[in-house]
Amino acid sequence: MSLSRIIAVVDKEIHDALRNRYIAMLMIILPLLFAAIPIISLTSIRQIPASGEPSEELPPGLARRLAGLPPRTQLEVFLASQFMLLFWIAPLAIPMTIATYSVVGEKREKALEPLLATPVTTGELLIGKAIAAACPGMALSWGAYFIVVAAAYGIHLSPPAMETLWGPTAWVQIFVLGPFITLLATLTGLIVSSRVNDPRLAEQVGMIVILPLLGLILAQSFGIL
Repeated sequence: MSLSRIIAVVDKEIHDALRNRYIAMLMIILPLLFAAIPIISLTSIRQIPASGEPSEELPPGLARRLAGLPPRTQLEVFLASQFMLLFWIAPLAIPMTIATYSVVGEKREKALEPLLATPVTTGELLIGKAIAAACPGMALSWGAYFIVVAAAYGIHLSPPAMETLWGPTAWVQIFVLGPFITLLATLTGLIVSSRVNDPRLAEQVGMIVILPLLGLILAQSFGIL
């Protein structure tokens, strides 16, 4: 197995992905949204008076855990916990999209056979495609996350909310579960794209992986988690 050939495959795959308008727009829009939405929301929350009646909009489980905190702090913690799930979507959607378009696109353009005829082995090809699909989504997700954390420090978010965004639990979510989700999405995308000839079908089948994530979002929203 040659590292130089794997790097060559990664370089080719990333260039091919950037030439795809849909993938390029996804790589631009998702990180911008996932950075802008938390910053705007948390900044707006800071305008709420620090004292007042406890919020009745919090999930019951979360409300019990946050009992005794000021209402604004409760809302900040709730929003911060919800926004953490946003940083799982980019490492899920972007790698899956790149991976599903990878093999299918080459098959449709009849570029796969010449590639297989090169000295690149099947293992090197798959590793290169996996790295090229996984790295952009992970890097963009982390970039958006660091921007949100920096902004949270800048607006002087309350310590409990800051702990939710930047603490041991958050680090596990971002730096452990995030790469795991990325790997899962990438492998699913590659497997699906190797079995079908339509990129839209490949993406639709691959999107099945999103269902557990949606379940987590709903469970946390209703206070089940």
